[in-house]
Amino acid sequence: MSYDEVYSKHPDYFGLEPDQILVDHWRQLDKDKPVLDVGAGPGRNSIFLAKQGLTVDAIDPSRVAIETLITVASALELSINTSQSGFEELNIDPGHYSGILLFGIIQILNRESIGLLLDRTNTWCNTGGLVFVNAFSTNDASFERFSGQKKIAKNSFVNYRGTVRTFLEPNEILTLFDGFEIVHHWEGLEPIHRHGNNPPEQHAMIEAVFRKV
Repeated sequence: MSYDEVYSKHPDYFGLEPDQILVDHWRQLDKDKPVLDVGAGPGRNSIFLAKQGLTVDAIDPSRVAIETLITVASALELSINTSQSGFEELNIDPGHYSGILLFGIIQILNRESIGLLLDRTNTWCNTGGLVFVNAFSTNDASFERFSGQKKIAKNSFVNYRGTVRTFLEPNEILTLFDGFEIVHHWEGLEPIHRHGNNPPEQHAMIEAVFRKV
């Protein structure tokens, strides 16, 4: 999938509203420290937090996504720092962030990259800070389809286009964030929705909010 192409046609491909768990728990963030939005896309979650008075660092490899976010943030005079990059390229001081958003990122990474992301999340998040995360479950309808592709690790596959999908088993998210306090954890079917002009779909999702202790 070319995200530049997707966002050029449908800036709202993943919706315009922030993730509900962010809406429900953002008040627990420390406003004196910034928040990092990894894979921010055009910025629906970054924009929401900035409107609440938080400073946000938003990163995404997509040029179109970042340009869209810059335009919106400028028009609304929001405090959002943007970077067209992946998390691997960042050099951040330990404990710099009061919160880190990992929405829609785990399922598109291989296991090695997930491990790196979790290590850096643990380093960059300050004590008491929150990590917001969601992921695809092995109960998702697409798991069977992707499991017919090349397997590269546990429940992780890549197709001929180079698209990676990694699925987590039930409660595996708790193991990945072992040592963090569980603020919120839910697994199940999300509401039926549509991406752009694609047919309606419904994913089996895992979502959680963790506090670094």
